[in-house]
Amino acid sequence: MQRFFVTGTDTDVGKTRATAALALALKQTGRVPTIVKLVQTGLSPGVGGDAARSGKLAGVPHLELARFEKAADPWSAAMAQGAQEVRVYELVDTLESISGALIAEGVGGIMVPLNPNEHFGHVAVKAKLPVVLVVGLRVGCLNHALLTINLCEQLHVPIAGGVLVERWQAVDQAYCDDVTRALQGKLRILGILPFEPDEPASVAAGAKLFAALVAE
Repeated sequence: MQRFFVTGTDTDVGKTRATAALALALKQTGRVPTIVKLVQTGLSPGVGGDAARSGKLAGVPHLELARFEKAADPWSAAMAQGAQEVRVYELVDTLESISGALIAEGVGGIMVPLNPNEHFGHVAVKAKLPVVLVVGLRVGCLNHALLTINLCEQLHVPIAGGVLVERWQAVDQAYCDDVTRALQGKLRILGILPFEPDEPASVAAGAKLFAALVAE
């Protein structure tokens, strides 16, 4: 059974697109996954969120476990509307009730807080989900990527692989080479997802990057 946790080096680095690409790669092998957005922030009720977007792009089932209107970390967003804080055990119980392949998407990076004592890394630990790391190619991504890798090592969470994403514009090849060199031996780099405004085309290209991973 293939089940993954998708996290990023920051917010808005391409996690949702990578989630859709991974889901499409699994679907192409005959294993239709469920995409689960663990927490959606920054959207009002009734507005389509990341899970709906990635589910539509990949043509797979999707589910959102919690939503808060404030564009912030889940802890702050829950406090802002006087809602109950999200707890890891609740998220994990739901994930374990879903059969088959699954892709859980977090919010921002892996240490974004869910409540005063828990963050998304704890979900990966408790649900036994290997991490797929989305590295948004911009200045500062190396530090965030290495910190994420270090935390996963501390938590004993395996990292299945990572993708480098030209999220905002095409990136100079020399910079891509620098990032790749710095991460070599620390992260299995599945490839670079080129800048592409057309989301369906980008997801189709991304699915090819994940082909080797989902074939294992």
